[in-house]
Parts: sequence; C-alpha cells; structure tokens
Amino acid sequence: MHEIDINQVNSLNYDAIIAGSGAGGLLTALALSAAGKRVLVVEKKDYLGGVWHGYNVNGYRVDQGLHVITRITRGAFVRFLTTFLDPPPHFVLHEGWYFRVHDRVGTIPTSIGGTLRWPLTGMRGRLGLLKIGAKIKMMKLEEMKKYKDITFYDFMVSRGATNQVMLDVMQSAIYMAAGVPITEASAYESLRTLKDTDKEEPKLHSIKKMLFGSDEYDEGYVIGGMSGLVERVVDAINGDYILNAPVERITEENGKIHSLVVNGVEIEHDTVISNIPLWSMPNIVSSDNRDVNEFFERWSRMKITKGVTLWLGLDKIVLGDKKNRVLVHPPPNRWIVSISSFDPSAAPPGKELIGIATLRDESQSLEEQVETIKSNGFEKYYSEVLNHIEMEHVQSSYATRAALIPGQTDLDRPGPLTPIDGLFIVGTDTAGSGVGLQQASNSAEGVIHALNDYWNLSNVL
Repeated sequence: MHEIDINQVNSLNYDAIIAGSGAGGLLTALALSAAGKRVLVVEKKDYLGGVWHGYNVNGYRVDQGLHVITRITRGAFVRFLTTFLDPPPHFVLHEGWYFRVHDRVGTIPTSIGGTLRWPLTGMRGRLGLLKIGAKIKMMKLEEMKKYKDITFYDFMVSRGATNQVMLDVMQSAIYMAAGVPITEASAYESLRTLKDTDKEEPKLHSIKKMLFGSDEYDEGYVIGGMSGLVERVVDAINGDYILNAPVERITEENGKIHSLVVNGVEIEHDTVISNIPLWSMPNIVSSDNRDVNEFFERWSRMKITKGVTLWLGLDKIVLGDKKNRVLVHPPPNRWIVSISSFDPSAAPPGKELIGIATLRDESQSLEEQVETIKSNGFEKYYSEVLNHIEMEHVQSSYATRAALIPGQTDLDRPGPLTPIDGLFIVGTDTAGSGVGLQQASNSAEGVIHALNDYWNLSNVL
C-alpha cells in the first residue's frame, strides 16, 4: 500500500474501503488483494495496525501487548500469513507453560501418568484434575455449546472440581484466553481453549493422547515481532491508506451503504468494511432506519478486556529460555516471557527483553499496578531480573473488544453482516473463535466469505 492524502482519493479506483486498520481490517485487505481487488484503508491514528503493532524503546523492540501466538500450525492467523505472504513468516515454538504456585512449579499435565504425579497439589487434587481433564479431552465441540451461558467456575463446581490449586491454575490459563477471571469467563470458550482445537478429533486419538500425553505445543513467537509482521502485510496489500483520518460518519440511503465522511470529506462507495469498534458505531452510523440503529446500539454495549504489559530490558541475559512462565501464587497472576530468547533481534546483543502481562486492575493507578507486578513474589522468584533492569516500559490497552463471557461468545456476536447492504463489520467484537489475533483472523475469514457471496466470487480463502 501507499500513503496518500484525503484530497487524493478517487473512490472509483477501489473495490472496497476499509475503515480502521486493526488486525481484522488488514487481514481482510490482504485476502482481497490476493483476489485481485484494490482497497483504500482509512486509519484515525498515525500508524497502521491498531493494537497489532510494535515499536522501539531505547534499543529494544516491543510489541503492543505480549503476543505469544496460539495455533501457529493450524490456526486462522497463520493460515492468512502462509497463504498470502511469500515466503511465509518464521515462527519459533515455545517450550511449554510453567505455572508457579509459591515454591512449586508444574506444567498442565497431558497424560494420566503426568496428572497423577502433578507437583502442584496432593493426590486428591490430582484425581480431581484427572477426572475433569478426561471429561474435557473427550467432550465434543457441539456439547461444549451447552455451556456458553454459564461461567467456567460454575462448570467446574458442577463437576465437583473444586480443588483450590487446580482452580487457581485454571484461572491463570483461562485469563490468557478470556481476559477475565474464571468466575466471569464463558465455560464454552474456556473448554474450547483447554481442548485446544476447533475441529473434532477421532475418539481413539483423544484416548491415545490421554494415555500417553503430548509434548507438542502449537504456540510460539514470530521472528521480527509484530512490527515486522505488520510491515510485511501492509507491503502485500494492493491499494492506498490514509493516516490521521478518523471516520466521522457512515451514511446509508434506501438500505444501502452510501458514503463515509472522513475529516470532513465525503467518500462515496458501495462496499465498506468497518474495523471500527462496535462501541463507537452508534455515534458514527447515520440512518433513519430503526432496525439499523437498534442493531448498532445493541452491539455497542459489550464488555471489553483490559491488560497491562510491563517490558523490561535487561543488561544481561537472565532467563534465556523459551518457557512461558505464569506466576499463580502469590497473586496477581502474571505471565512472564523472554521475547529475545525467541528472537534475539528484539534486544541489543548480550541483553534480554522480558515481557510481563496481567489484567488491568482499575482499583490501582498504573504506577501502583507496576509496583504490584514487580513485587508480590516476583522479587523473590525473579530477583535477578529486577537487579539488571536498564529499560522499563509499560503499556495499558484493551486486549480484546469483546470479553469471552456468557452473552459474548463466538456464538453470540453479530457476525460480518449488518442491516445495511454493502456494509460489513470485522474485528474481535463481531465474530471469530479463539483469542486475540486468532479471533481477529477468524472474523476476517467470515468477512471474506460474506464478500464472496456479495460479489458472487469463488472463495478467496
């Protein structure tokens, strides 16, 4: 894509206009480009990518949020990148999840034998984990849908899985996916995350995994970070983009999309894909149609998730491995990753970049929360990290635009279509299973399939 000024726009040069350049918008543009379409992307900020981006801080390359990407061999996000980027990006797998409960460290066991030896709790807790783990592994995806309107905590209690250590570890794991505690997270979304698949597996395969376990981790980090990834995607898109260009109004006439007003300039077009958060749409969409207004008002009230990421640049390599560490106890839950162990280019030679992520605690100021992150057990178990900090950088933003709670699961959100013909919506608040970039990618797939029907094209994806 090439950057242009709003006054250079000729809408006849584009097959579609994409409002907002978050992951959903850019991935939609990438797929349309591969289908021979030309797009115009308008973005209110002074950079492309939304929360999907990265930048440099004192010689360290940080991402906006801690992105260890799930399902890097079989998920929608990687499917977009490997299909439409040549050569595809290079991902490095992590070495497993390591949960610390005070002075004990353990992974989530994947076999019966591993469960019976689980170091984080006693035999009673292990037997409870074995029971609930077997149930989840054997559960069909269709059965999981029955639990979309209850919380994961309620599901666990209903199954007698009340061992506190097990619940605390589950809470730490589900936070990474849902961004909310297990007392709020949808059981359906949590179960699907723990099963780690969007497709049914043969029963024999599930039994084999329970008996013998699996050391396969389908999660990792991309070489070049989010900034490098976004740059490659932008380079592959056919079209133009405008920065510092907020969409002030989306208008419809006679049930069809008519135009966008951007910085006071009206751009008429019959195909618009909006990557604008749904919470803003009631103030942007201009329509006399009650159904249109009720649609956007209804979907504007979803709960979002907010996170905090603390980046620490160390003057020496302290952790130096590809483990995903989670500090469960003492609270709060903290996710700790050495990014430069995956990609040494993220830090200066001989130094280390560490990311620490947690939920945003609105009862504290951001400064107070940073001190909490660095204390409460961190100073005991990771004192060497604190002793070698030469760069400290904190971020706070929403992690996803629709928390995975009852009423906001993938089964509840609106999908890509709107009551306005020619106006499509994309983003983590519109549709898409998974979390983060997977969620955005799945929503982009939905938009592409809807556009295939709208334009009567053969499938792009």
